[in-house]
Amino acid sequence: MGNVAKMPKYPCTFCRRNEATQLCDFVVGYLWTSAKDQRGHMIGGHHETCDNGICKECATNVAGFEFCPSCNKLHAMIQKDHDKRRSKLNIDIAFGRVEF
Repeated sequence: MGNVAKMPKYPCTFCRRNEATQLCDFVVGYLWTSAKDQRGHMIGGHHETCDNGICKECATNVAGFEFCPSCNKLHAMIQKDHDKRRSKLNIDIAFGRVEF
């Protein structure tokens, strides 16, 4: 009798071989809510993540966050092609000369 491969209960959405043990942490959106927590404090801002189910082998760790292969490609593209420009506003904010 040969070995029978056991299918994972939650297969990785990319390789489909391994068990998905985590969700992708890549931020895909931001939400703002006026809801309050149990103590009556405003919840405020909240970020929405990709949440693709991924295995350890398919995940890429970026500064402590785990990205799926798709989001890792987006992250690489952003790092390479992002047109980041310095402005007087950035400098004045950094030195506390601007209040909003």
